[in-house]
Amino acid sequence: MTDELIDLTTMKPSPRAGFTPTDLMWIVVVGGVAYLAREAFRYFLRGRPSVVDQLKVLAELIAIAGDAKAKSLKVRISTHAKTRWEMPEQIQETKILGENGDTIDLEIVFA
Repeated sequence: MTDELIDLTTMKPSPRAGFTPTDLMWIVVVGGVAYLAREAFRYFLRGRPSVVDQLKVLAELIAIAGDAKAKSLKVRISTHAKTRWEMPEQIQETKILGENGDTIDLEIVFA
């Protein structure tokens, strides 16, 4: 793996892949207007990835790095994501490389 920092706070989520059962649930429970408002909000006001999105991507990166027998992985996540993250067993330690008000840079060292 490269020695570059992977910034998970600025990456945008991939475009949605069509209509899902969750969308149908939204329409039934809150109505079509609320569903359309939510979708418009998502489309026009794309911002930072949510904490859940960051943690999903981080888990996938850790799994891939572990399979590739990487020694370490450097990532930038939001401070809210760090407080909700639990270290998997395959990680030996986590070093803080830098921190500011809303992001934290971590080096994840594998066992």
